Formats: sequence, structure tokens, C-alpha cells
Amino acid sequence: MMAAVPPFPTVHTLKKRREAMYVYVAIGDSLVTGVGSTNGFVVPYRNMASRRLGQPIQLIKLARNGLTCEQISSLTFRHSKQIERANIITITAGGNNFLTALRQTSRTGTVDHLPKTTAGVYACLHHLIRHITYVKQHARTPYIVRVFNLYNPLPNIPVLQSHLFRFNQSLYTLERYPNVRIVDISFLSNGVHYLAKDGIHPNNRGYEKMAEAVYQTGFHPL
Repeated sequence: MMAAVPPFPTVHTLKKRREAMYVYVAIGDSLVTGVGSTNGFVVPYRNMASRRLGQPIQLIKLARNGLTCEQISSLTFRHSKQIERANIITITAGGNNFLTALRQTSRTGTVDHLPKTTAGVYACLHHLIRHITYVKQHARTPYIVRVFNLYNPLPNIPVLQSHLFRFNQSLYTLERYPNVRIVDISFLSNGVHYLAKDGIHPNNRGYEKMAEAVYQTGFHPL
């Protein structure tokens, strides 16, 4: 006797499957595009999350290499529809602001501009999270937002290290917004074995550790 043939999926069935799919929007800079590696952190994290949640996850990247926090914020504002659909949002922003400040320090020999850079990135991220919270205020589906803090690829510059430490501590105030958690990747500062040949971006191992770090923040209330 022939085995029963599974019914061809109906339009209703396909619609239910699409509705069941999670949407992951990765916002940011070259850490999202994965410069310095073959995989980056976004795809490994998406795969880990998909296994954990038991659902396929559609990936959308709102990112370009070299963007400052302000440019990332503007890019996000222009794609509010994607934010509205998202169940998972990750943000990497601010690293290029600090790299620009570091180059200015190299040219001028002064660090007087670093507090302004720190305050600017902090205000930018608050502005970005407020926008996401506003867009999601009437969301019918649960969502999470994960904000990566910053690592120092040049730990031999103590003044930069101290500013980044204070900045990273201040970021935890963002957790007062709904479903926001900070992802600590400051461990990337502690060894060249996590960095690519350019000495700035993570290598494959570094990105893998980033994916593990954001995964460890959990998925409640998804």
C-alpha cells in the first residue's frame, strides 16, 4: 500500500508559516557587515537564535562600513517599517566616533575632545532607543533590543581606555527601556587573538564570541 502523500500547503498554511517567522534587524556599522572575518556575528547569532526559538528567522541588515552613531540613527529612522516588524534588534554603534576622536588625538596631542565624543555617542544611542521604543509601542508581537557596548582595540592608550570604561558603564541606563539589554564585548580589548590583521575589527573567533555574548542575554519575552 502506498504511503499517504502529504497535502500540498494551502495559502492559509503558507500565511501561518510566514506569520510564525521571526524577523531580526541588525543595525550598525562594520561589525554588522562582518569586516575582518568570513562570517561576522550576525549570521551565527541568527542561527543560534533560530535553534533556541524553534522558528526560522528572517535577517535584515541596516548597516554600512564606517558609519557613525548619528548616521546609523538616521539610517534606522528611514527604515522604521523594518523596525516595526522586528522581533529581534541588535545595535552596534559608536565605535567609529571614538576612532575619529582617536585620530584627532594623534594629530593634536590633546584629549580634550574625548568627553564630548563620549557624551555625543551616549545621547545618540538614547535617541535611537527612544525612537525604536516609540515605533514599537503598539507592537502586537514581542520584541527584544540588544545594544553592544564598545571595546578598545588600542589598550595601550590608557586615557581612551578610561573614557570607554565610563561610557560602557553609562550604557546600562538604556536598560530602563522595554526589553533592552546591554551586550558586553569589552573582552575583545584583552587580546590580539580576538582581532583581525587590521588590529581594529574582530577576527572569526572574536565575532563568534560576540554571537555567544548576545545569545547569553536571553530571549525573554519572545
